[in-house]
Amino acid sequence: MITQVGYEIDSEGNVGNKTTRVEDLQLRFILLMTLISSTIEDSEHSERLSKQAVKVCHKESGIPMSELISLIKRMTKEVKEITDYFEKNSEEMQGFFR
Repeated sequence: MITQVGYEIDSEGNVGNKTTRVEDLQLRFILLMTLISSTIEDSEHSERLSKQAVKVCHKESGIPMSELISLIKRMTKEVKEITDYFEKNSEEMQGFFR
């Protein structure tokens, strides 16, 4: 008997004949929030879309609102740390080339 290894994933994220979704909901949520904040220049519109994204993600995924808000806070902190790191290194590199 030959055992088949691996599964085919269709365009809906279904594996084989099962209805199991293959997705990382938190990653998709982070990407959505990043896209909203980086592409929408109007802060009021961006805030409204962000709130709507949190509500929809909570409703569709069942992830608690508190977890989504915590995820946004962690993501914001990490982005700030990365930005600060690059700004610091950029200043050091500019001083090196002078």
